[in-house]
Amino acid sequence: MAQENTQQTSSWARIKSVLSAAALLLSIIGAVALVGGGALWLWADDIRDFGLGVMGVGLAILIVAAIFSTVNIKDALSGQRGRFAINAIVMIVAFVGIVVFINFISYFNVGRTDTTASKQFSLALQSVQVLENLNQDVHATAFFIPNKVETAADRLLADDLMFEFERRSGRAFTYEFIDPESDPSTAAQFQMTQFPAIVFQARDTGQGVVLNVPPLSEQDLTSMLLIVTGAEQKQVYFLTGHGERDIINSDPDDPSGFAFAARGVVNDSYGVSPLNLAQTGSVPEDAAVVVIAGPTRNMALVEFDALDSWIKDGGRAIFLLDPPVPNSFRALLEPWGLAVGDTTLVDAGSSLFGDARSPLIQSGQYIEGIPITRDLDTTLLPRSTPIEVALAPEKIPPWVQYTPLAQTTTLSWKTSDPTRDTFDPEAGDVLGPYVVALTVHACGVVDVEVDWTLVPGGRSLGCAGSEGTKTPTTLVVFGDSDFAANSFAAYSTNLDFFLNSVNFATEDFGLISIRPKPFAFRELVVTSQEFDFIRFSSWFLLPSAVGLTSVLVWWRRR
Repeated sequence: MAQENTQQTSSWARIKSVLSAAALLLSIIGAVALVGGGALWLWADDIRDFGLGVMGVGLAILIVAAIFSTVNIKDALSGQRGRFAINAIVMIVAFVGIVVFINFISYFNVGRTDTTASKQFSLALQSVQVLENLNQDVHATAFFIPNKVETAADRLLADDLMFEFERRSGRAFTYEFIDPESDPSTAAQFQMTQFPAIVFQARDTGQGVVLNVPPLSEQDLTSMLLIVTGAEQKQVYFLTGHGERDIINSDPDDPSGFAFAARGVVNDSYGVSPLNLAQTGSVPEDAAVVVIAGPTRNMALVEFDALDSWIKDGGRAIFLLDPPVPNSFRALLEPWGLAVGDTTLVDAGSSLFGDARSPLIQSGQYIEGIPITRDLDTTLLPRSTPIEVALAPEKIPPWVQYTPLAQTTTLSWKTSDPTRDTFDPEAGDVLGPYVVALTVHACGVVDVEVDWTLVPGGRSLGCAGSEGTKTPTTLVVFGDSDFAANSFAAYSTNLDFFLNSVNFATEDFGLISIRPKPFAFRELVVTSQEFDFIRFSSWFLLPSAVGLTSVLVWWRRR
Protein backbone atom coordinates (compact mmCIF):
# COMPACT_ATOMS: atom_id res chain seq x y z
CA MET A 1 0.00 0.00 0.00
CA ALA A 2 2.81 2.34 0.94
CA GLN A 3 4.60 1.38 -2.26
CA GLU A 4 1.51 2.30 -4.35
CA ASN A 5 1.26 5.69 -2.62
CA THR A 6 4.93 6.27 -3.27
CA GLN A 7 4.50 5.42 -6.96
CA GLN A 8 1.46 7.74 -7.26
CA THR A 9 3.38 10.55 -5.57
CA SER A 10 6.30 9.95 -7.88
CA SER A 11 4.04 9.99 -10.96
CA TRP A 12 2.33 13.19 -9.84
CA ALA A 13 5.70 14.79 -9.20
CA ARG A 14 6.86 13.87 -12.70
CA ILE A 15 3.61 15.32 -14.17
CA LYS A 16 4.09 18.52 -12.17
CA SER A 17 7.67 18.70 -13.30
CA VAL A 18 6.71 18.28 -16.97
CA LEU A 19 3.88 20.82 -16.73
CA SER A 20 6.12 23.28 -14.90
CA ALA A 21 8.78 22.92 -17.58
CA ALA A 22 6.15 23.37 -20.32
CA ALA A 23 4.40 26.30 -18.58
CA LEU A 24 5.83 28.88 -20.96
CA LEU A 25 4.80 26.85 -24.00
CA LEU A 26 1.33 26.30 -22.48
CA SER A 27 1.03 30.02 -21.80
CA ILE A 28 1.83 30.83 -25.42
CA ILE A 29 -0.63 28.19 -26.71
CA GLY A 30 -3.36 29.42 -24.35
CA ALA A 31 -2.83 33.07 -25.29
CA VAL A 32 -2.93 32.27 -29.02
CA ALA A 33 -6.10 30.18 -28.56
CA LEU A 34 -7.72 32.95 -26.52
CA VAL A 35 -6.91 35.66 -29.07
CA GLY A 36 -7.76 33.46 -32.06
CA GLY A 37 -11.06 32.37 -30.54
CA GLY A 38 -11.91 35.99 -29.76
CA ALA A 39 -11.21 36.97 -33.36
CA LEU A 40 -13.48 34.19 -34.65
CA TRP A 41 -16.23 35.23 -32.23
CA LEU A 42 -16.02 38.87 -33.33
CA TRP A 43 -15.71 38.54 -37.10
CA ALA A 44 -16.85 35.07 -38.17
CA ASP A 45 -20.59 35.04 -37.55
CA ASP A 46 -21.06 31.57 -38.99
CA ILE A 47 -18.64 29.90 -36.51
CA ARG A 48 -19.07 32.12 -33.45
CA ASP A 49 -19.88 29.11 -31.25
CA PHE A 50 -16.65 27.40 -32.33
CA GLY A 51 -14.73 30.59 -31.57
CA LEU A 52 -16.29 30.69 -28.10
CA GLY A 53 -15.15 27.09 -27.53
CA VAL A 54 -11.59 27.91 -28.62
CA MET A 55 -11.57 30.82 -26.18
CA GLY A 56 -12.66 28.48 -23.39
CA VAL A 57 -9.89 25.98 -24.19
CA GLY A 58 -7.31 28.76 -24.31
CA LEU A 59 -8.45 30.14 -20.95
CA ALA A 60 -8.24 26.64 -19.40
CA ILE A 61 -4.70 26.15 -20.72
CA LEU A 62 -3.65 29.53 -19.28
CA ILE A 63 -5.09 28.58 -15.88
CA VAL A 64 -3.20 25.24 -15.92
CA ALA A 65 0.03 27.04 -16.86
CA ALA A 66 -0.48 29.55 -14.05
CA ILE A 67 -1.16 26.81 -11.46
CA PHE A 68 2.03 24.93 -12.28
CA SER A 69 4.11 28.10 -12.44
CA THR A 70 3.16 29.59 -9.09
CA VAL A 71 6.73 29.50 -7.79
CA ASN A 72 8.13 31.18 -10.90
CA ILE A 73 5.30 33.71 -10.89
CA LYS A 74 5.84 34.48 -7.21
CA ASP A 75 9.59 34.91 -7.71
CA ALA A 76 9.02 37.12 -10.74
CA LEU A 77 6.45 39.31 -9.01
CA SER A 78 8.39 39.71 -5.77
CA GLY A 79 11.26 41.53 -7.49
CA GLN A 80 11.47 45.10 -8.71
CA ARG A 81 10.71 44.10 -12.28
CA GLY A 82 7.71 42.15 -11.07
CA ARG A 83 6.30 45.17 -9.29
CA PHE A 84 6.77 47.26 -12.43
CA ALA A 85 5.10 44.51 -14.45
CA ILE A 86 2.12 44.40 -12.08
CA ASN A 87 1.81 48.17 -12.25
CA ALA A 88 1.92 48.07 -16.05
CA ILE A 89 -0.66 45.28 -16.20
CA VAL A 90 -2.98 47.17 -13.86
CA MET A 91 -2.62 50.31 -16.00
CA ILE A 92 -3.28 48.38 -19.19
CA VAL A 93 -6.33 46.63 -17.72
CA ALA A 94 -7.64 49.95 -16.42
CA PHE A 95 -7.09 51.63 -19.79
CA VAL A 96 -8.79 48.80 -21.69
CA GLY A 97 -11.66 48.83 -19.18
CA ILE A 98 -12.17 52.56 -19.64
CA VAL A 99 -12.12 52.22 -23.43
CA VAL A 100 -14.63 49.35 -23.29
CA PHE A 101 -16.87 51.34 -20.94
CA ILE A 102 -16.75 54.42 -23.17
CA ASN A 103 -17.57 52.30 -26.23
CA PHE A 104 -20.44 50.67 -24.36
CA ILE A 105 -21.88 54.06 -23.40
CA SER A 106 -21.38 55.52 -26.90
CA TYR A 107 -23.01 52.49 -28.53
CA PHE A 108 -26.30 53.31 -26.81
CA ASN A 109 -25.87 57.08 -27.11
CA VAL A 110 -24.82 57.68 -30.70
CA GLY A 111 -23.97 61.24 -31.64
CA ARG A 112 -23.06 62.28 -35.18
CA THR A 113 -22.03 65.64 -36.62
CA ASP A 114 -22.19 66.48 -40.31
CA THR A 115 -19.34 68.89 -41.08
CA THR A 116 -19.92 69.04 -44.85
CA ALA A 117 -20.81 72.46 -46.25
CA SER A 118 -23.98 71.16 -47.91
CA LYS A 119 -25.00 68.84 -45.03
CA GLN A 120 -25.09 66.02 -47.56
CA PHE A 121 -24.90 63.32 -44.86
CA SER A 122 -27.80 64.72 -42.80
CA LEU A 123 -31.38 63.55 -43.13
CA ALA A 124 -33.84 66.12 -44.40
CA LEU A 125 -36.17 67.63 -41.82
CA GLN A 126 -39.09 65.97 -43.58
CA SER A 127 -37.59 62.50 -43.12
CA VAL A 128 -36.80 63.20 -39.47
CA GLN A 129 -40.40 64.21 -38.81
CA VAL A 130 -41.73 61.07 -40.48
CA LEU A 131 -39.38 58.91 -38.37
CA GLU A 132 -40.20 60.67 -35.11
CA ASN A 133 -43.93 60.29 -35.75
CA LEU A 134 -44.12 56.66 -36.83
CA ASN A 135 -47.43 55.26 -35.61
CA GLN A 136 -46.08 51.68 -35.48
CA ASP A 137 -42.81 49.78 -35.66
CA VAL A 138 -41.43 49.04 -39.11
CA HIS A 139 -38.81 46.43 -40.00
CA ALA A 140 -36.86 46.48 -43.27
CA THR A 141 -35.28 43.36 -44.75
CA ALA A 142 -32.66 44.22 -47.36
CA PHE A 143 -31.80 41.45 -49.84
CA PHE A 144 -28.32 42.03 -51.28
CA ILE A 145 -25.80 39.56 -52.67
CA PRO A 146 -22.55 40.48 -50.85
CA ASN A 147 -20.07 39.50 -53.57
CA LYS A 148 -21.90 41.34 -56.35
CA VAL A 149 -19.59 44.21 -57.27
CA GLU A 150 -22.11 46.24 -59.28
CA THR A 151 -24.46 46.62 -56.28
CA ALA A 152 -21.79 47.16 -53.60
CA ALA A 153 -22.25 50.94 -53.66
CA ASP A 154 -26.04 50.59 -53.33
CA ARG A 155 -25.61 48.26 -50.37
CA LEU A 156 -23.32 50.72 -48.62
CA LEU A 157 -25.74 53.58 -49.27
CA ALA A 158 -28.68 51.51 -48.00
CA ASP A 159 -26.77 50.58 -44.85
CA ASP A 160 -25.80 54.21 -44.16
CA LEU A 161 -29.33 55.54 -44.71
CA MET A 162 -31.11 52.82 -42.74
CA PHE A 163 -28.64 53.11 -39.85
CA GLU A 164 -29.49 56.81 -39.61
CA PHE A 165 -33.22 56.03 -39.96
CA GLU A 166 -32.96 53.52 -37.11
CA ARG A 167 -31.12 55.98 -34.91
CA ARG A 168 -33.44 58.93 -35.53
CA SER A 169 -36.59 56.81 -35.05
CA GLY A 170 -35.57 55.56 -31.59
CA ARG A 171 -35.49 52.03 -33.07
CA ALA A 172 -39.12 52.23 -34.14
CA PHE A 173 -37.54 51.47 -37.50
CA THR A 174 -35.13 48.50 -37.63
CA TYR A 175 -33.40 46.68 -40.45
CA GLU A 176 -31.29 43.67 -41.38
CA PHE A 177 -29.39 42.45 -44.44
CA ILE A 178 -30.04 39.01 -45.92
CA ASP A 179 -27.96 37.21 -48.54
CA PRO A 180 -30.59 35.51 -50.74
CA GLU A 181 -28.03 32.98 -52.00
CA SER A 182 -27.01 31.69 -48.56
CA ASP A 183 -30.50 32.12 -47.06
CA PRO A 184 -32.98 31.31 -49.86
CA SER A 185 -35.71 30.29 -47.40
CA THR A 186 -36.09 33.88 -46.13
CA ALA A 187 -36.22 35.19 -49.68
CA ALA A 188 -38.88 32.58 -50.50
CA GLN A 189 -40.84 33.62 -47.41
CA PHE A 190 -41.16 37.14 -48.85
CA GLN A 191 -41.66 35.73 -52.37
CA MET A 192 -38.60 37.62 -53.57
CA THR A 193 -37.09 36.65 -56.93
CA GLN A 194 -35.31 39.86 -58.02
CA PHE A 195 -32.36 41.31 -56.14
CA PRO A 196 -31.32 43.68 -54.71
CA ALA A 197 -34.53 44.81 -53.04
CA ILE A 198 -35.72 46.03 -49.65
CA VAL A 199 -38.94 44.79 -48.03
CA PHE A 200 -40.63 47.12 -45.55
CA GLN A 201 -43.10 45.50 -43.16
CA ALA A 202 -45.26 47.12 -40.49
CA ARG A 203 -45.16 45.16 -37.21
CA ASP A 204 -48.78 45.76 -36.18
CA THR A 205 -50.68 45.45 -39.44
CA GLY A 206 -48.28 43.12 -41.26
CA GLN A 207 -48.59 45.26 -44.36
CA GLY A 208 -45.53 45.08 -46.59
CA VAL A 209 -44.13 46.94 -49.56
CA VAL A 210 -41.12 46.20 -51.77
CA LEU A 211 -38.55 48.79 -52.90
CA ASN A 212 -36.49 47.63 -55.88
CA VAL A 213 -32.90 48.86 -55.93
CA PRO A 214 -31.37 50.77 -57.70
CA PRO A 215 -32.07 53.65 -57.71
CA LEU A 216 -32.03 54.39 -53.99
CA SER A 217 -32.40 57.69 -52.16
CA GLU A 218 -33.43 58.99 -48.77
CA GLN A 219 -36.79 60.00 -50.21
CA ASP A 220 -37.42 56.45 -51.49
CA LEU A 221 -37.07 55.11 -47.94
CA THR A 222 -39.27 57.86 -46.50
CA SER A 223 -41.98 57.20 -49.08
CA MET A 224 -41.92 53.48 -48.29
CA LEU A 225 -42.42 54.28 -44.59
CA LEU A 226 -45.41 56.48 -45.39
CA ILE A 227 -46.94 53.78 -47.57
CA VAL A 228 -46.38 50.84 -45.22
CA THR A 229 -47.74 52.72 -42.17
CA GLY A 230 -50.77 53.94 -44.09
CA ALA A 231 -49.91 57.61 -43.61
CA GLU A 232 -51.86 59.83 -46.01
CA GLN A 233 -49.71 61.55 -48.61
CA LYS A 234 -50.82 65.02 -49.66
CA GLN A 235 -51.16 65.57 -53.39
CA VAL A 236 -49.72 68.56 -55.25
CA TYR A 237 -51.07 69.14 -58.75
CA PHE A 238 -49.27 71.13 -61.45
CA LEU A 239 -51.64 72.78 -63.94
CA THR A 240 -50.95 71.91 -67.60
CA GLY A 241 -52.39 72.77 -71.01
CA HIS A 242 -51.56 76.49 -71.13
CA GLY A 243 -47.83 76.54 -71.80
CA GLU A 244 -46.89 75.95 -68.16
CA ARG A 245 -43.48 74.67 -67.12
CA ASP A 246 -42.90 70.99 -67.83
CA ILE A 247 -42.47 68.92 -64.64
CA ILE A 248 -41.12 65.99 -66.69
CA ASN A 249 -38.34 67.93 -68.41
CA SER A 250 -35.12 67.46 -66.40
CA ASP A 251 -32.72 69.20 -68.80
CA PRO A 252 -30.76 71.58 -66.54
CA ASP A 253 -30.21 74.03 -69.42
CA ASP A 254 -33.81 74.11 -70.64
CA PRO A 255 -35.63 77.13 -69.17
CA SER A 256 -39.00 75.44 -69.71
CA GLY A 257 -38.11 72.47 -67.51
CA PHE A 258 -39.54 72.26 -64.00
CA ALA A 259 -38.49 68.74 -63.02
CA PHE A 260 -36.10 69.90 -60.29
CA ALA A 261 -38.90 71.78 -58.54
CA ALA A 262 -41.27 68.83 -58.91
CA ARG A 263 -38.60 66.50 -57.53
CA GLY A 264 -38.17 68.84 -54.58
CA VAL A 265 -41.89 68.57 -53.85
CA VAL A 266 -41.62 64.77 -53.98
CA ASN A 267 -38.66 64.93 -51.60
CA ASP A 268 -40.89 66.79 -49.16
CA SER A 269 -43.08 63.65 -49.08
CA TYR A 270 -45.87 64.92 -51.32
CA GLY A 271 -47.43 63.19 -54.27
CA VAL A 272 -47.00 65.06 -57.56
CA SER A 273 -49.33 64.84 -60.57
CA PRO A 274 -50.12 66.96 -63.64
CA LEU A 275 -53.60 68.47 -63.85
CA ASN A 276 -55.34 69.10 -67.17
CA LEU A 277 -58.68 70.71 -66.37
CA ALA A 278 -59.85 70.34 -69.96
CA GLN A 279 -59.66 66.59 -69.39
CA THR A 280 -60.82 66.27 -65.77
CA GLY A 281 -63.38 69.10 -65.73
CA SER A 282 -62.64 69.82 -62.05
CA VAL A 283 -59.87 69.92 -59.48
CA PRO A 284 -59.46 66.49 -57.82
CA GLU A 285 -60.84 66.19 -54.29
CA ASP A 286 -57.47 65.09 -52.88
CA ALA A 287 -55.66 68.21 -54.13
CA ALA A 288 -53.75 69.80 -51.27
CA VAL A 289 -52.49 72.60 -53.51
CA VAL A 290 -52.52 73.49 -57.22
CA VAL A 291 -49.38 75.03 -58.72
CA ILE A 292 -49.74 77.31 -61.77
CA ALA A 293 -46.16 77.67 -63.06
CA GLY A 294 -45.57 80.16 -65.88
CA PRO A 295 -48.70 79.92 -68.08
CA THR A 296 -48.40 81.57 -71.50
CA ARG A 297 -51.89 80.94 -72.89
CA ASN A 298 -55.43 81.57 -71.64
CA MET A 299 -57.69 78.94 -70.15
CA ALA A 300 -60.89 77.79 -71.75
CA LEU A 301 -64.05 78.97 -69.99
CA VAL A 302 -64.78 75.53 -68.50
CA GLU A 303 -61.27 75.36 -67.08
CA PHE A 304 -61.49 78.88 -65.67
CA ASP A 305 -64.82 78.16 -63.98
CA ALA A 306 -63.55 74.92 -62.44
CA LEU A 307 -60.38 76.50 -61.03
CA ASP A 308 -62.10 79.70 -59.94
CA SER A 309 -64.83 77.78 -58.11
CA TRP A 310 -62.30 75.54 -56.37
CA ILE A 311 -60.18 78.47 -55.18
CA LYS A 312 -63.21 80.36 -53.83
CA ASP A 313 -64.29 77.24 -51.97
CA GLY A 314 -61.22 77.27 -49.75
CA GLY A 315 -58.68 76.10 -52.32
CA ARG A 316 -54.93 76.55 -52.01
CA ALA A 317 -52.97 77.63 -55.05
CA ILE A 318 -49.49 78.87 -55.90
CA PHE A 319 -49.18 81.25 -58.86
CA LEU A 320 -45.82 81.74 -60.56
CA LEU A 321 -46.55 84.33 -63.23
CA ASP A 322 -44.28 85.81 -65.92
CA PRO A 323 -45.03 89.00 -67.86
CA PRO A 324 -47.12 89.25 -69.92
CA VAL A 325 -49.64 87.37 -67.78
CA PRO A 326 -52.51 85.81 -69.80
CA ASN A 327 -55.84 87.56 -69.19
CA SER A 328 -57.63 84.52 -67.74
CA PHE A 329 -55.02 84.17 -65.00
CA ARG A 330 -55.24 87.88 -64.22
CA ALA A 331 -58.98 87.42 -63.91
CA LEU A 332 -58.46 84.60 -61.39
CA LEU A 333 -56.63 86.98 -59.05
CA GLU A 334 -58.79 90.09 -59.49
CA PRO A 335 -61.58 88.95 -57.08
CA TRP A 336 -58.89 88.68 -54.40
CA GLY A 337 -57.79 92.28 -54.90
CA LEU A 338 -54.57 91.53 -56.76
CA ALA A 339 -53.33 93.16 -59.97
CA VAL A 340 -50.65 91.71 -62.23
CA GLY A 341 -49.86 93.05 -65.67
CA ASP A 342 -47.44 93.34 -68.53
CA THR A 343 -44.79 95.46 -66.82
CA THR A 344 -41.30 94.20 -65.99
CA LEU A 345 -39.20 95.16 -62.99
CA VAL A 346 -35.80 96.79 -63.36
CA ASP A 347 -33.72 97.02 -60.19
CA ALA A 348 -30.59 99.17 -60.29
CA GLY A 349 -30.02 98.64 -56.57
CA SER A 350 -29.81 94.84 -56.42
CA SER A 351 -29.68 92.75 -59.56
CA LEU A 352 -27.55 90.20 -61.36
CA PHE A 353 -24.35 91.75 -62.68
CA GLY A 354 -24.95 93.09 -66.16
CA ASP A 355 -28.71 92.39 -66.10
CA ALA A 356 -30.82 94.91 -64.21
CA ARG A 357 -33.96 92.98 -65.20
CA SER A 358 -32.92 90.08 -62.98
CA PRO A 359 -33.53 91.37 -59.43
CA LEU A 360 -31.59 89.79 -56.58
CA ILE A 361 -33.62 89.53 -53.39
CA GLN A 362 -31.18 89.68 -50.49
CA SER A 363 -31.64 89.21 -46.75
CA GLY A 364 -32.80 92.78 -46.06
CA GLN A 365 -35.45 92.62 -48.78
CA TYR A 366 -37.47 89.79 -47.23
CA ILE A 367 -40.27 90.82 -44.91
CA GLU A 368 -39.34 89.97 -41.33
CA GLY A 369 -41.27 87.43 -39.28
CA ILE A 370 -42.50 85.34 -42.23
CA PRO A 371 -41.79 81.59 -41.92
CA ILE A 372 -41.45 81.11 -45.69
CA THR A 373 -38.52 83.53 -45.98
CA ARG A 374 -37.05 83.31 -42.46
CA ASP A 375 -33.90 81.33 -43.37
CA LEU A 376 -33.55 82.27 -47.04
CA ASP A 377 -30.37 83.67 -48.50
CA THR A 378 -30.26 85.38 -51.90
CA THR A 379 -33.00 84.66 -54.45
CA LEU A 380 -32.73 85.47 -58.14
CA LEU A 381 -35.99 86.43 -59.89
CA PRO A 382 -35.28 87.03 -63.63
CA ARG A 383 -37.84 89.06 -65.62
CA SER A 384 -40.25 89.61 -62.76
CA THR A 385 -43.54 91.43 -62.78
CA PRO A 386 -44.81 93.27 -59.68
CA ILE A 387 -47.64 91.86 -57.57
CA GLU A 388 -49.83 94.77 -56.47
CA VAL A 389 -52.85 95.08 -54.21
CA ALA A 390 -55.50 96.91 -56.24
CA LEU A 391 -57.24 98.31 -53.16
CA ALA A 392 -56.32 101.30 -51.03
CA PRO A 393 -55.22 100.21 -47.53
CA GLU A 394 -58.35 101.64 -45.90
CA LYS A 395 -60.58 99.67 -48.31
CA ILE A 396 -59.06 96.26 -47.68
CA PRO A 397 -61.78 94.14 -46.05
CA PRO A 398 -60.94 92.52 -42.71
CA TRP A 399 -61.65 89.01 -44.02
CA VAL A 400 -58.75 89.32 -46.50
CA GLN A 401 -55.14 89.28 -45.26
CA TYR A 402 -52.20 90.21 -47.48
CA THR A 403 -48.66 89.28 -46.38
CA PRO A 404 -45.79 90.51 -48.59
CA LEU A 405 -42.85 88.12 -48.72
CA ALA A 406 -40.15 89.98 -50.64
CA GLN A 407 -39.68 93.26 -52.46
CA THR A 408 -37.23 95.07 -54.72
CA THR A 409 -35.06 98.01 -53.62
CA THR A 410 -36.00 101.69 -53.72
CA LEU A 411 -33.84 101.99 -56.86
CA SER A 412 -36.21 99.76 -58.83
CA TRP A 413 -39.02 100.64 -61.20
CA LYS A 414 -41.58 98.97 -63.42
CA THR A 415 -41.55 99.54 -67.13
CA SER A 416 -43.58 98.51 -70.16
CA ASP A 417 -40.57 98.81 -72.45
CA PRO A 418 -39.12 95.31 -73.03
CA THR A 419 -35.58 96.55 -73.81
CA ARG A 420 -34.84 99.88 -72.06
CA ASP A 421 -33.04 99.54 -68.71
CA THR A 422 -32.78 103.25 -67.88
CA PHE A 423 -35.35 105.06 -65.76
CA ASP A 424 -37.62 107.39 -67.76
CA PRO A 425 -40.67 108.78 -65.90
CA GLU A 426 -41.95 110.41 -69.09
CA ALA A 427 -42.24 106.95 -70.64
CA GLY A 428 -44.42 105.76 -67.78
CA ASP A 429 -41.74 104.22 -65.52
CA VAL A 430 -42.75 104.25 -61.84
CA LEU A 431 -40.24 103.97 -58.99
CA GLY A 432 -40.48 101.17 -56.42
CA PRO A 433 -39.99 99.29 -54.23
CA TYR A 434 -42.35 96.61 -55.52
CA VAL A 435 -43.58 93.39 -54.00
CA VAL A 436 -42.48 90.35 -56.03
CA ALA A 437 -44.12 87.69 -53.86
CA LEU A 438 -46.99 87.70 -51.36
CA THR A 439 -49.58 85.48 -49.72
CA VAL A 440 -53.34 85.92 -49.51
CA HIS A 441 -55.36 84.38 -46.70
CA ALA A 442 -59.07 85.10 -47.08
CA CYS A 443 -62.53 83.93 -46.12
CA GLY A 444 -63.95 85.27 -49.37
CA VAL A 445 -63.46 87.67 -52.28
CA VAL A 446 -63.01 91.37 -51.55
CA ASP A 447 -66.37 92.63 -52.81
CA VAL A 448 -68.69 90.14 -51.07
CA GLU A 449 -68.98 90.47 -47.30
CA VAL A 450 -68.69 87.20 -45.37
CA ASP A 451 -68.75 86.03 -41.76
CA TRP A 452 -65.29 85.83 -40.28
CA THR A 453 -63.44 85.83 -36.98
CA LEU A 454 -59.84 85.93 -35.81
CA VAL A 455 -58.75 82.70 -34.19
CA PRO A 456 -57.13 82.96 -30.73
CA GLY A 457 -53.89 84.84 -31.10
CA GLY A 458 -55.21 86.95 -33.95
CA ARG A 459 -52.84 85.57 -36.57
CA SER A 460 -55.22 83.66 -38.86
CA LEU A 461 -58.82 83.75 -39.97
CA GLY A 462 -61.75 81.65 -38.97
CA CYS A 463 -64.38 81.54 -41.69
CA ALA A 464 -68.08 80.70 -41.44
CA GLY A 465 -69.97 79.24 -44.38
CA SER A 466 -73.54 78.18 -45.00
CA GLU A 467 -72.80 74.75 -43.52
CA GLY A 468 -70.65 75.88 -40.60
CA THR A 469 -66.91 76.43 -40.48
CA LYS A 470 -65.29 77.05 -43.87
CA THR A 471 -61.67 76.57 -44.89
CA PRO A 472 -60.01 79.89 -45.80
CA THR A 473 -58.55 80.35 -49.26
CA THR A 474 -54.75 80.47 -49.34
CA LEU A 475 -52.82 81.88 -52.29
CA VAL A 476 -49.09 82.36 -52.76
CA VAL A 477 -48.34 84.61 -55.73
CA PHE A 478 -44.93 85.17 -57.35
CA GLY A 479 -44.17 87.64 -60.13
CA ASP A 480 -41.81 85.13 -61.74
CA SER A 481 -41.54 81.42 -62.51
CA ASP A 482 -37.98 81.33 -63.85
CA PHE A 483 -36.49 81.30 -60.34
CA ALA A 484 -37.80 77.75 -59.74
CA ALA A 485 -37.17 76.45 -63.27
CA ASN A 486 -34.35 73.97 -63.94
CA SER A 487 -31.91 76.63 -65.13
CA PHE A 488 -32.15 78.70 -61.91
CA ALA A 489 -33.44 76.29 -59.24
CA ALA A 490 -29.95 75.47 -57.96
CA TYR A 491 -29.04 79.13 -57.47
CA SER A 492 -28.63 79.93 -53.77
CA THR A 493 -32.03 79.42 -52.06
CA ASN A 494 -34.27 79.75 -55.14
CA LEU A 495 -35.70 76.25 -54.85
CA ASP A 496 -36.17 76.59 -51.09
CA PHE A 497 -38.30 79.70 -51.66
CA PHE A 498 -40.67 77.71 -53.87
CA LEU A 499 -40.75 74.59 -51.68
CA ASN A 500 -41.32 76.63 -48.51
CA SER A 501 -44.32 78.15 -50.27
CA VAL A 502 -45.71 74.68 -50.95
CA ASN A 503 -45.21 73.79 -47.27
CA PHE A 504 -46.98 77.01 -46.26
CA ALA A 505 -49.92 76.45 -48.61
CA THR A 506 -50.42 72.89 -47.34
CA GLU A 507 -50.02 74.08 -43.71
CA ASP A 508 -47.00 71.85 -43.18
CA PHE A 509 -45.24 74.68 -41.38
CA GLY A 510 -42.80 72.30 -39.68
CA LEU A 511 -41.36 71.35 -43.09
CA ILE A 512 -40.33 74.91 -43.94
CA SER A 513 -36.55 74.80 -43.97
CA ILE A 514 -33.40 75.07 -46.05
CA ARG A 515 -32.93 71.68 -47.70
CA PRO A 516 -29.59 69.88 -47.92
CA LYS A 517 -27.88 70.60 -51.20
CA PRO A 518 -26.85 67.85 -53.63
CA PHE A 519 -23.51 66.11 -53.16
CA ALA A 520 -20.74 68.59 -53.86
CA PHE A 521 -17.52 67.19 -55.29
CA ARG A 522 -14.65 69.51 -54.45
CA GLU A 523 -11.39 69.03 -56.32
CA LEU A 524 -8.11 70.64 -55.28
CA VAL A 525 -6.62 72.30 -58.36
CA VAL A 526 -2.96 73.32 -58.04
CA THR A 527 -0.21 74.43 -60.38
CA SER A 528 2.88 72.29 -61.00
CA GLN A 529 4.93 74.52 -58.67
CA GLU A 530 2.35 74.21 -55.90
CA PHE A 531 2.21 70.44 -56.38
CA ASP A 532 6.01 70.22 -56.14
CA PHE A 533 5.96 72.24 -52.93
CA ILE A 534 3.33 69.95 -51.38
CA ARG A 535 5.21 66.84 -52.47
CA PHE A 536 8.73 67.83 -51.40
CA SER A 537 7.64 69.49 -48.17
CA SER A 538 5.87 66.27 -47.15
CA TRP A 539 8.94 64.23 -48.14
CA PHE A 540 11.63 66.36 -46.53
CA LEU A 541 10.22 69.22 -44.44
CA LEU A 542 8.30 67.17 -41.87
CA PRO A 543 10.93 64.39 -41.51
CA SER A 544 13.64 67.05 -41.18
CA ALA A 545 11.64 68.85 -38.49
CA VAL A 546 11.18 65.61 -36.54
CA GLY A 547 14.88 64.75 -36.90
CA LEU A 548 15.97 68.22 -35.74
CA THR A 549 13.67 67.97 -32.73
CA SER A 550 15.16 64.58 -31.77
CA VAL A 551 18.68 65.98 -32.04
CA LEU A 552 17.78 68.89 -29.77
CA VAL A 553 16.26 66.51 -27.20
CA TRP A 554 19.36 64.31 -27.28
CA TRP A 555 21.65 67.33 -26.90
CA ARG A 556 19.80 68.54 -23.81
CA ARG A 557 19.82 65.09 -22.16
CA ARG A 558 23.37 63.99 -22.94
